[in-house]
Amino acid sequence: MFKKLIFLSFVLSLVMFTSCGFPPTSGQDSDEIIEDKVLDSYFQQLWEKGMFNGAVAIKKNGRVILKKGYGKANFQFNEDFRTDTPMEVASISKQFTAAAIVLLKQQGKLNIGDKVQKYLGEDFPYPEISIEHLLTHTSGLVNYASHFRKNWDTTKVAYNKDILAYFKAEKPDLESIPGEEYSYSNSGYVILAEIVGVVSGQPLDEFLEDNIFGPANMKSSTFYERDSIWKMRHYAPAYMLNTKNCEYTKPENLPGKNYYTFLSGRLGPGRLSASINDLINWDSILYTTNLFTEKSKQQIFKVHMPEKDTSDYGFGWHVYNDDNLGKVVYHTGSWAGNLTYIKRYVDDKSLIIVLDNIYNKAYIKEIRAQLEGYLKGKPLEIPRRKVEYLLQKEICDLNQENIGSWYESLPKDIELNLEALQSLEKDYLKVDDNVKVDVVKRLVSLIKESK
Repeated sequence: MFKKLIFLSFVLSLVMFTSCGFPPTSGQDSDEIIEDKVLDSYFQQLWEKGMFNGAVAIKKNGRVILKKGYGKANFQFNEDFRTDTPMEVASISKQFTAAAIVLLKQQGKLNIGDKVQKYLGEDFPYPEISIEHLLTHTSGLVNYASHFRKNWDTTKVAYNKDILAYFKAEKPDLESIPGEEYSYSNSGYVILAEIVGVVSGQPLDEFLEDNIFGPANMKSSTFYERDSIWKMRHYAPAYMLNTKNCEYTKPENLPGKNYYTFLSGRLGPGRLSASINDLINWDSILYTTNLFTEKSKQQIFKVHMPEKDTSDYGFGWHVYNDDNLGKVVYHTGSWAGNLTYIKRYVDDKSLIIVLDNIYNKAYIKEIRAQLEGYLKGKPLEIPRRKVEYLLQKEICDLNQENIGSWYESLPKDIELNLEALQSLEKDYLKVDDNVKVDVVKRLVSLIKESK
């Protein structure tokens, strides 16, 4: 009985905002490509098991072998996830901010080695920081988010101008000397967006529309205000599981997560929305010189090593060499329920794009690793289901009396992680949900007794 409940609860949670029924199969799209049935079956199983909800694209040697959506894009409108459905791609946005800077360099309007003060004025309090430092996460700028989460009026949305004003007024100490150490920096990419605006005379979003999204035929790519995405049809807002009622909800509705709204106004490090189709077109145009010269691409896709540290970062991309497939560039993204991934095998012309909008953090890394192995000829394996992930979805229907039979009904290959369960117990303690705390404790005891 409980095996059925595991899947049924996932289905019911996906339609919590609507009275419409959930279809027995994932959405169909006339634009989808299914040349590889093995890959399609793999993602269909992932969706059915609640491990994936979103869209995926795989290229092998330059040929698209899978391009398809699985599950629901928008729960309120009961819309299928399609290959042309945009969603926020989080830190994948950084490669487009970097691209804007490189295009301005090609146009002779700036130099990568220029100091930031040249464009933002001498009241920018770090005369030693250059554009290259910002691009490569070696500027030493502190993360603006921690300051804003403590001090900002949370009824207002913070925009780039507010973040820049914070650095100019507060002058927080740098974490390291510019150029010496690598430290991933959303702050640096906010400043890059401001430089694009000063140099081009256009805000970053308009510059990208005119110079990249249009030429690359990225029809769905743009930047939205956070409040607007919940009202839009043919869009995939992201959801996170509410541990209180075991349903998917807006991430900013969760305790301590309201910063997803008031820190949603920034441009540069995130916030771009794009579809699978858009990102395929982006990959394709990067093999041409329609946007960038070969010299520019070499600069983008080259590791820029800090003076006293190690790094694998180029301009908006992580970069490494694979023993079998040659040069590889990639980036991940995670924000407000969105999990995103793009990996380009530059020499092999293969590609992996994964967009997930229900924060399947427990499985996404393993799924990515499986896809990477598949491109090298390895078989695909479905990840083992994790007990803590299943429990979060089922615990609202569990108690001291039925947790034993629930445990006995679990799949034989379930991954039993006591540390993860104890971490989940702490999460319930934080919200004073003693009923769920007791259920987790009892489950831990049952697992220990059965060993």
